[in-house]
Amino acid sequence: MHRRLALALALALVPPAISACGGGGGGLGEVTAIPADHLQIVAEGRVLATATVDQIAAGERARVEERGHDFAGVRLRDVLQGAGVDLAGLRGVEALAVDGYRFTLTRDLALADTTLVADREGDQALAGHVGPLRLVVAGDRAASVRALRRLVVNP
Repeated sequence: MHRRLALALALALVPPAISACGGGGGGLGEVTAIPADHLQIVAEGRVLATATVDQIAAGERARVEERGHDFAGVRLRDVLQGAGVDLAGLRGVEALAVDGYRFTLTRDLALADTTLVADREGDQALAGHVGPLRLVVAGDRAASVRALRRLVVNP
């Protein structure tokens, strides 16, 4: 099966585990309640999809080098598209980490070939304090969100 289709089906078949509140990204407690091996995609105050690391890793693989580190994962745009996000209407994406760090990506950064939801550095799974998922934006260290748990579409 084509990797993009497999990712889309995986995202579509996982029921929302946690409800989003309001129009924003939710509080820190809400983000820390998301299991470590899950990524939640939220838009307009509702959960579009929740996917496991393994489901995301089944998507079309890409690599990005950032400051001498070789990261592997799935392009952010593919994860969003797999969750049913209309990329034509995308204005931006806020990425939230389990420790409360947030970074808002512009539309261009979110759709770039060099923006990944990474699950590996080199040939190894990401270490516990930075993974199991990490947003990596080549050339922008501030945009790197370790221990990624939630993506908020059009924040």
